[in-house]
This record gives sequence, C-alpha cells and structure tokens, in this order.
Amino acid sequence: MAATDARTSATTRGTSDKQNRAWIRWKQFLRSIDLSDDDFLEDFEQHHKVTILSAFAHTVREAEYSRQKISRLGSDSVRNTVDHVAQTFRNHQRRDPRLDGDGKPSSLLLYQYKAYKSEDPPPVQQKALPGCILRQLYQHKSTERLKAIADLCTCAFFFAMRSCEYLSVGGLPRKTKRLRLRNLRFFKNRKEMAHGHQSLHKCDFISITFEDQKNAMRNDTITMHAADNNLLCPVKSWSRVVKRVLVSNKASQDSFVNSFDANGRLHLVTSNDAMRSLRAAATTIGATNLGFNPSEIGTHSLRSGSAMAMYLDEVPVYTIMLIGRWSSDAFLLYIRKQVEQFSHNVSNRMIKNLSFTHVPMRAPRVSRDDPRQRNHRDNTQTRYNMGHESTRVIPTLPSFAIHT
Repeated sequence: MAATDARTSATTRGTSDKQNRAWIRWKQFLRSIDLSDDDFLEDFEQHHKVTILSAFAHTVREAEYSRQKISRLGSDSVRNTVDHVAQTFRNHQRRDPRLDGDGKPSSLLLYQYKAYKSEDPPPVQQKALPGCILRQLYQHKSTERLKAIADLCTCAFFFAMRSCEYLSVGGLPRKTKRLRLRNLRFFKNRKEMAHGHQSLHKCDFISITFEDQKNAMRNDTITMHAADNNLLCPVKSWSRVVKRVLVSNKASQDSFVNSFDANGRLHLVTSNDAMRSLRAAATTIGATNLGFNPSEIGTHSLRSGSAMAMYLDEVPVYTIMLIGRWSSDAFLLYIRKQVEQFSHNVSNRMIKNLSFTHVPMRAPRVSRDDPRQRNHRDNTQTRYNMGHESTRVIPTLPSFAIHT
C-alpha cells in the first residue's frame, strides 16, 4: 500500500485526470466495436492490438469524444491520448499495445502520427513581449489591481517566470507552486533585510526560491541584481509587491505574491487580469510599432520576452537557461527568430573571414590484408552479402587474425 501511494504521488492530479479521461474514451471505442468485455485485448495478437489502437487513434483524431464545436483534434492530442491508454495497460502489468512484436514502436502508429502532423495547421506561438509594453503598463495604474499587475509582470519578466508561478491560474492543481512572501529575500551589503524595512527598494539584489517546478526541480534559488531604472527593476518592483501585500491585516509570510488589499478585502490577480492589461498596453503602443497584433500576446509572452531580451544583449546561453530554469535546450523555442534584431550584425560578422585554409587530411595507411577494411574478402559483412548459393565459394575467416 505504501508503494502504491508513492507511485500515485508521482503524478499530478491533472495527469491522472487526463489518463482516466483517455481510458474512458478507450472503453467507449471498445463498446462501439463490440469488445467491451476485453479492455486489455487479451484475445488478440500483438500486431492486432496495434491495428485496433490505430483505429482508436483515428476516432480521437475525428473528435468523436469531444465537444460538438470541435471537428478535429491535433496530432499531439491524439498521441497523448494513445500514450495515456498505453500507460494504463502498463500500470496493470500488460504489454504496451503501441509496440510491434519485436518490442519496437509500431511503424503503423508512427506513420499515422506523421500524417496527422503534416495535416495540422502550423502552431501559433505567443509573441515575445518587449520591455516597452511593461513600461506602458505603468501609465495605466489607476487602481490597486492595475498597479499590482504592472509590478507582477515586471517581476516575472526579470525572472522568466511561468504564469502559474506568480498569478492565479484556473484549472486543476499544478505541480508548480505559486510564490509566497517567504520565497523572497532582499539583501543590502550582503545582509538580508526584513520585508518591512522602509529601505527595501534600495537593496542590492533579490533572491527567489522556487519551491517546486514543472521540471521537478525543488528549492531552486535565482538571484537578480538591481537595475538602473525606477520602474523596470527586479528589486524595486518586488519591493513594491511586498509592501502591497503587507498592507492587509491578514497578510503573512505565507501570503501569495499576487494578493493585494482593496477596500479592506484581499484580492488575487489572475492570469486573465494580466493578459487583458498586457494587450491593452500593446494596443496603446500600436501594432505598427510592435510588429504584431495585441491578440498575439499573453502571459506566456513574458517568459519568451525575457529569453529574447537576454539573447539580444548577448547573455551567454547557459546563463539564460539557469535564470529561466530550463533544464534542456527547450528554451530555444522561446527565442523568436522573427524578431528584427535577432540577426543584427550577423551579416557583417559573416564577411570578416572571407578566406580560410583547409588542412590536408592524412589518409591512414591500411594493409590490403587487413580484413577490417570495407569489402575485404574476409570481412564478415562482405560474406553475408555474397549469398549462400552452393555454386559460389564462400570465403572463410582464418582461425586467427594478425590484424587486431
């Protein structure tokens, strides 16, 4: 029972719900083909299981289990649903139905996914958010909510934060933990300062500890130094967030960073609030100046804009990955090559070295008697390719070899 509890805790509630939903669809499909009494296809050979699973994948593709407004699901959704079904098979000690008889991923499913991928429309990515939109947010801070949004978005920009790390996001509970006041630490002359200190905004740097994240990294601490700007500064913006939260009598070190007091009541800034404010600021600046429509940005644009800002000023790649807490090269997806400044000065760099010399390669001398060389008569692979007709003389390897 303890082992079962440990396995259960390894997945989030959202993942478990997706897996359960996929299994319900699988059982609906089995009923439609009169196999409701054989959930795990016990009466079928492995290649038949793959065929049935591919048929199920196509029903998912055609949105037979989705809302009426949806006519077709994307290839990624289809693949994820099939993967969840296969995981249920494995959880019940059954063989993975996605595999061929030799234990490799079925080519039928792979070709099917590839066809779906080619039919899908190109993915729509949120545009990287430039810093001028953050500056514009501070021009529309007529209410406490708008002030909180301006500071929170600026804070998120400097730390390349996910929206669920600093805003209230709807849906099922997530693995990523939202920041609380206890996760923020301010330092002046290398000494930590209390959140209630009146000179908190004059600190040298701030350190944030992310207790739990999407990539399973826990208690990851990132530090950013103060910037020479009264508005766009990680230390000043976070200090304003802290003071805004502490205004409430109900505030504590466990209070969320997106909380604020208005008319004696505690409120939370949501991801929808931030998205509306960002798009309103983008509308004020204008699509002509930005190069995109306001509807093309969202809260995820802050994470992309952060990576883009660091890249454009030639911040080392490993620094971008560490600050943004990317554990792989997935951060490259956040670098938007459509940005005009992306290739700035690259053409000039390319013509700096118009001439270069190739060092001649020295081919190794191999004895013609060495059987390790290609197409040698005593090479094992060569022998396999010669066939096995009785009329042909099949060379045999010597009992010992001098070329080792």
